[in-house]
Amino acid sequence: MTGAVRVTGAAMDQPLPKRRRNYPAAAVGVLVLLAGIAAIARLVPRGLRVVEGDIRTATIRREMFRNDIVVRSTAAPLHTVMLAPFESGRVEEVPANDGALVKKGELLFRLSNPQRRLDLVAREADRAQQISNMSNLRVALEAGQTEHQRRMLDLNFALAQADKQNARNLLLGEKGVISASALEESRDRLEKQHQALEDEKTRFAIEVRIKRDGVKQLEQAIERLDAGLQVVDESIEALAVRAPITGRLTDFHLQLGEIVKSEQHVGRIDDPSQIKLASQIF
Repeated sequence: MTGAVRVTGAAMDQPLPKRRRNYPAAAVGVLVLLAGIAAIARLVPRGLRVVEGDIRTATIRREMFRNDIVVRSTAAPLHTVMLAPFESGRVEEVPANDGALVKKGELLFRLSNPQRRLDLVAREADRAQQISNMSNLRVALEAGQTEHQRRMLDLNFALAQADKQNARNLLLGEKGVISASALEESRDRLEKQHQALEDEKTRFAIEVRIKRDGVKQLEQAIERLDAGLQVVDESIEALAVRAPITGRLTDFHLQLGEIVKSEQHVGRIDDPSQIKLASQIF
């Protein structure tokens, strides 16, 4: 268009004057802030305030740490032996009383067990029978030796007679007085006597070995019976329960006629010479 004026933004962009920063005011603000923080910090408590006289100090050193606490304890004996019989039975005697001081080896109570008595009688009978068998076998061995000696005398005598007869027959045979068959018979009789003598020696050796083995087996059987008898005797002796140590009898309440089982707790013996303290710490 002719005569129009062109509008631009150049007239709107004008530089502004630079603002001057107020450094002293900023410094005063910072100082006020720090003063407030310091005042607040003084108001906050620092640790626990204590009296100086209540403070104990010591030099730090490396050793075991001890943390002592106060607890309640009960006194108890240091050494205690529990009482329990090895055998079952009926209480027949109770000479000891609960709470009494007993000495080592003192009788506390006695039990009765008929089965143990029957076992003892049966084992003693078996032992007596085996001893009788061994005695009979030894007597037979002695008798066999006597009979063997008698037979040996007879066989040696017969052998000597056969040897003499054979020698005479040899002389007669050289002179032609007896026949060859008679000479052969005498020689056979001599060999038969030799064989009889050797058979007797072999038979007797076998007989002696068998009887001696039998005696040895009976001796071993008697030893086993003796060991069994000892066990039964010990079990019967165990029916009399005695104090294993010297001390005070505690928690002991057996009654006459009461049935007690093997390993049943019937009391204890406390050693009063040494005491321990027992406590629970939670």
